[in-house]
Amino acid sequence: MHGHPSNAILWLLFTLSVCAAGESPSAQLRGKVADENGVAVAGVEIVARSAAGQTQTVYTDEAGGFEFSSLSAGDYRVSLSKPGFFRLADQPVQLREGANEASFTLSHEFEIHETVEVRSTTTRIEPQEAAHQKTLVAHEIRDIPVPSSHDLRNTLPALPGVLLDHSGQLHVAGARAGQTEFLLDGFEIGNPATGDLTVRMSVDTVRAMTVETGRYGAQYAHAGAGVVALDTTAGDDRWRFGATNFIPDLNLERGVHFGNWNPRFTFSGPLRKGKAWFSDAVSIQHSFDLVREQPPGSDTTTQWGGDNLLRAQINLAPANLLQGSFLYNRSSGSHLGLGPFAPLSTTIDAEVRRYFVSVKDQISLKRTLIEMGAAVENRHAEILPMGAAPYVIMPSRVSGNFFETRRQGVRRWQALGSVILPSRHWHGSHDVQAGMNLAAIAFTQSAARNPIEFQRADTTLSQRSTFSGPAQFRLTNTQLGSYAQDSWRIAHALVVQAGLRVDWDRLLRRAILQPRMAANVLPFRDERTKLAVAWGMYYQPIDLAMWGQGFDQQQSDIFFDATGTIAVLGPVASSFVVPSSRLKQPRFLTTSAEWTQRIRKDTLGGIHFIHRNQRNGHAYEPQAPGPPGGNLRLQDQRRDAYRAVELWVRQSFREKAEVFGSYTRSRARSNEALDYSLGEILFAAQAPGPLAWDAPNRLVSWGWAPGPFWNLWLSYFLEYRSGFPFNVVNQQRQLVGTPGQLRFPDYLSINIGIEKRFRLRGSEWAARLSVINLTDHANPNAVVNNRDAPNFLIFAGGQRRAFTARLRLVGRK
Repeated sequence: MHGHPSNAILWLLFTLSVCAAGESPSAQLRGKVADENGVAVAGVEIVARSAAGQTQTVYTDEAGGFEFSSLSAGDYRVSLSKPGFFRLADQPVQLREGANEASFTLSHEFEIHETVEVRSTTTRIEPQEAAHQKTLVAHEIRDIPVPSSHDLRNTLPALPGVLLDHSGQLHVAGARAGQTEFLLDGFEIGNPATGDLTVRMSVDTVRAMTVETGRYGAQYAHAGAGVVALDTTAGDDRWRFGATNFIPDLNLERGVHFGNWNPRFTFSGPLRKGKAWFSDAVSIQHSFDLVREQPPGSDTTTQWGGDNLLRAQINLAPANLLQGSFLYNRSSGSHLGLGPFAPLSTTIDAEVRRYFVSVKDQISLKRTLIEMGAAVENRHAEILPMGAAPYVIMPSRVSGNFFETRRQGVRRWQALGSVILPSRHWHGSHDVQAGMNLAAIAFTQSAARNPIEFQRADTTLSQRSTFSGPAQFRLTNTQLGSYAQDSWRIAHALVVQAGLRVDWDRLLRRAILQPRMAANVLPFRDERTKLAVAWGMYYQPIDLAMWGQGFDQQQSDIFFDATGTIAVLGPVASSFVVPSSRLKQPRFLTTSAEWTQRIRKDTLGGIHFIHRNQRNGHAYEPQAPGPPGGNLRLQDQRRDAYRAVELWVRQSFREKAEVFGSYTRSRARSNEALDYSLGEILFAAQAPGPLAWDAPNRLVSWGWAPGPFWNLWLSYFLEYRSGFPFNVVNQQRQLVGTPGQLRFPDYLSINIGIEKRFRLRGSEWAARLSVINLTDHANPNAVVNNRDAPNFLIFAGGQRRAFTARLRLVGRK
C-alpha cells in the first residue's frame, strides 16, 4: 500500500523540525587577550569547556586576537595560559546565539602577588607557531645557577644552540657573533658596528629571553642566523621594590681585596593606576680577577660598571599605548687582558659609555594592530695601554706594552613600523602582517700604534712590525627593508606561513629579495604531535668594523737572521683593501625540520634538524698567499656552513619541579676560516677549517626541585661540550698545518644552587649558596699555540671550583 506523496513531504518536514529543535543554536566567540598593561599577547592557549565537558582550543594571533567559530550557545568555562604568565582558569562565559565578544587580561609572572596564582605549563604544543623557539622566563633566568649570574650573556647558554666562546662572545646556532639579531623590546640592541651583544642590563628586569633559530618570520630584518629577543617589564598597578647582592664582598686570596660585587635594585609601580606605569632597574658591577700564574702585586684586574634601564608606558586611550625606554651603560676597567702568559705591563685600561633611547606607539583599530617606533643610540669606547714601549711577543708569553691605543664611536638611528590585519577567511583563515625598517649608522675610529717585536725563545729578534698611514676614518651606512607575511591555516591540522622580505644596503647599493616558507602539520587529532618544516633566505648586514680595516693603517714587517741583528727580508707592507667594485650581499640559505611530541601531560620532547649555508660572506683574502706582504682584499667568497641535530626533552612536575635536557651534534665550518687584523696578520692563505667555536658534541641540562627539608629550593646547571679548536703557528707568524687542527680539552661544568626563603620585618627574602664547577674540572681558556715555544701546548686559565652567595630582597606581601 502506498501513501499519498503529500504525506511523505509532511513527514520529512516534521523530521527536520524535530532534528533542528534538538540542536543547540550556534554561537561564535571572538576577542582579545592583553597583559596587565594592555599590550596584546600572542600565542596564548585558550580552552573553552562547555557544561557537557566538551572542549575546543584556539591560540591568539600576533595582535592578541582569537576566535571560536563553531560553538553551541550556552555556559562555558574559559582557561588561558602561556609560559611566563599566570594561568587564568575557569573564567565563566555565557554565549548567546550568534556573535559574542570577550576580552581577557593575562598577567606576567611576579614573585610577589596578591592571591595564590598558578604558573602556565611549559610543556605544550602550539599548532600555529612556525618558529623554532626556546624561551627562558623570569624565574628561570633568576634561578638557574650559572657563573656570574648578573650577566645575561652567562644565562643564555642554558638554551641549546647558544655558546659562549673564550672571549665572552655569544654564538647562536654555530654562527659568528655578529650574525644574530639582538632585540630589546622590539628594537635592535646589538653593537651597530659589529652586531655582537655588548650591552648590559639588570637580569631582574628581564621577563623573558627568546632564541629563534632555523626558522623564523620575515619581520626580522637582520637575523642572518638567529634572533635573541629580550622582553623587559614596564611595571604594573602594584608598587614593587627589589634588591640583590647589596652587601659588598671581600676576596681573601693573596691578601684582602674588594671582591666581586654586583648589587641590583628594581623599583616599579603606577604613575596612574590603570593608565600609566614605570619600571627602573639599576645594577652595579665590580669584578675582581686574580691570575695565579702571575706574581703577587701584579696578579689582579678590576673593572667597575653600571647600567640603568628606565621604562614607562602610558595608555593614551584603551586602543593607544605609548611606550618609552632609556638605557645607560658605563664601564671602566684596569689591567684588562691579564692572563697566565700576559703580565701586567701588557694589559690595557678601557672605558665604555653607551646610551639607548626608544619610543613606540601601538594603536588598535578594531582588530587591526599598528605599531610605530624609533630609537637612537650612541656608544663610545677607548683602550689605553700601560705605556709606549714595544710590544714583545715570544713563543710562550708576551711582554712590554700593548701596541695599540684606540678610540671608537658609533651611532645608530632606527625606525620601524608594522601592521597586523584581522584574520581573513578564504579556503581557511589568513593572518597577514607587513612592515618596514630603517637604520642609519655612523662609525668612527682613531688609533695610534707602536712597534711589535717578535722574539725567539732565546730572546733574539726575529721580526719587527711597524704601522704607518692615516689612522682615523669614518664610515656611514643606511639600511632599508620591508616585508609581508601570511600565516594560512588551511585546516586545523595544517598551517602554512609564507613571507617575503626585501632589504637594501647603501654601501653595497644592492637590494636582496628573501623568500621564507614554513609549514606545521598535526598528524594526529589529539594535537600531541607536531611536524614543522621550513626553508628561507636570510640577509646579513655589513660588518662596519671589518670594512673599516680597509681605511686604516698599513703594516710593515722586517725579518731578521738567527742573530737578530741582520735583516734578511723587508720591509714588506701589508694593506687591507676594500674594492671599488660592488660586492654581493651576504646571505644564508637555511633548511630546518622539527618533530615535537607531547608524552602524557607533563613531558615534551623533540628532535630538531638545521642545515644552513652562507653565500657571499665577506672576508679578507691575501692576494699573494705565501710570502709576507701584499694586499689583503675584501672579497665575497666566504661560505660558512652549519649542520646540527638536537634532541631535547622537558619534564614538568606541576609547579614543584622541572627538568630540561638537550644533546646537540653539530658541525660549524667555513671555506675561509682565517680572520686577519692589524698586528695579528697570519702569513697564510685563506683555508677551510672549523670555526673557532665549533663544538661537535654538547649536552645541556638544568632544573630545580624543592629540597627534602627546611623548605630549601635546589637547582642545578650542567654543560658538557667538545673543546674549541685553535690554530698552531710558528715563530714567523705562519700557520702550521690547517686551521683549527687542534682542540682544547673537553669542557665540563656542574653547578649546584641551594636557596632558602624567609620572612624578616614583613618582607620576603631569599638567600642562595651556589657551587660553580662542582667537580673542579679543568676548563682552560688559554693555550701556548706557538710550535717553537718550549712550553708548546700548555693550557691554562678557566673557571675552577668557586662558591658564590646571593641575598635578595624579594619584596613585601
